[in-house]
Amino acid sequence: MLHSGTKFPTRVAIKRIIPISSGKGGVGKTTFAINFSLALSRHGRTVLVDLDTGTSAIRNAIDVPIEKDLYHFFRKGEPINRCVSYLSKKLDPKGAFRDFGFVAGPLHLIDEITNFGAANKAKLIEAINGLDADYVILDMRAGLDSNVIDFLPFSNSGILIFTPHLPSATLAASDIVKAILFRKLRLIFSRESPFYATVSGQFDFWRLINELIDQVEDVYDSSVANLDAFADDLAGNLGDHPIARTVQQTLEEFRVHYVLNLFNGVDDSFQTAVKPFIENLTSNVSARCGVTNLGWIMRSDAIHRANCNKTPALLLPPEEKKISRNDRVAQELDELRSMAIGIDQPRRKNAKQTKAAATADPADHLANQLNVLRTMFEQKKDDDFHANFEYASQRALFTMKTRRTSEFGDVRIYRPDEMLATIFAKSNIPTTIDWGELEL
Repeated sequence: MLHSGTKFPTRVAIKRIIPISSGKGGVGKTTFAINFSLALSRHGRTVLVDLDTGTSAIRNAIDVPIEKDLYHFFRKGEPINRCVSYLSKKLDPKGAFRDFGFVAGPLHLIDEITNFGAANKAKLIEAINGLDADYVILDMRAGLDSNVIDFLPFSNSGILIFTPHLPSATLAASDIVKAILFRKLRLIFSRESPFYATVSGQFDFWRLINELIDQVEDVYDSSVANLDAFADDLAGNLGDHPIARTVQQTLEEFRVHYVLNLFNGVDDSFQTAVKPFIENLTSNVSARCGVTNLGWIMRSDAIHRANCNKTPALLLPPEEKKISRNDRVAQELDELRSMAIGIDQPRRKNAKQTKAAATADPADHLANQLNVLRTMFEQKKDDDFHANFEYASQRALFTMKTRRTSEFGDVRIYRPDEMLATIFAKSNIPTTIDWGELEL
């Protein structure tokens, strides 16, 4: 049942795992993860997993008894489904969020859990994939390391959180996009790739491709500005060849999703958060990725007080608003229209369109994001934080219903070997190359 009054169905048949990340701490990532998960739980069973295990942030934000957590999963062999905690009747007396649960991090820092090695990581990934839930939300640790990147999808960013009040975190968010894209490219052009099996005497060319990838990734080497320049160079030298098309397709199919926290108006949020993020993304990574604003969470003293009281803000009573029947119908129509704002259609290109995409203009991204922000604000400017979280969840649900699974989160967390097979299965990437077309 939709609390907003909207009538379209929002349940999805396919389980979805959605990581929530931030370039740096201090942007309200965990606060968003908790309340976003609560909002999603109105539409399906939702489990939030604390992967920021060094801070125990989730258990410190929800005042309920926790009998079992990741300590019991790793040290005591408890199945992860038995480590899920639920809201107490004190916090949720009417059972409105009975379909919400969370897996807490350990009570105190435990090194092999906070900085888990390969074996523990594989064990946790398998367990998360097996969680009994429609939606699994991962609260990632801030920043970027192997214990973040290995839990992220390969064709989208999950949800990035940044705020107008912490510029360094906004800029660092694009590093997450960059890391995902380079991980995918390295897999595609690795020795284990189906491409590599067709080499037969073309090792020098293969080595050159990987050296170019290293060159683009090196922030101290300005000879190849970003992945767009890399794609253009390949297209210029190889023409319409599977390698060039694969790199272009990888960039064009990637989707970036973000939420603005501590929102303080269109102009300031755009100038101090959205614009720096887009400029950094298009300059240093790629201008060909799709970028979607899922909404914002307004700055609110009530949210801060709720955090201090270990009560998720969405559990606070909403403001009472008397809405006439006619106004309610208009509101439902407005909700239906607002779901699709700025959520671009999947881009399917033929060869000519792909070549034209090489001239992607970063200014188009900026103009589009400003237009989306203004349009959303015009329709949602009177919303309180309850409606903010509901709106973000509705846009996420709309995206899940209308787009391919690889465009927002994914159905599972993939091990590297699974990821490689899935990349080639889900994309139109060829598994063989006619190396005779190339001149070394």
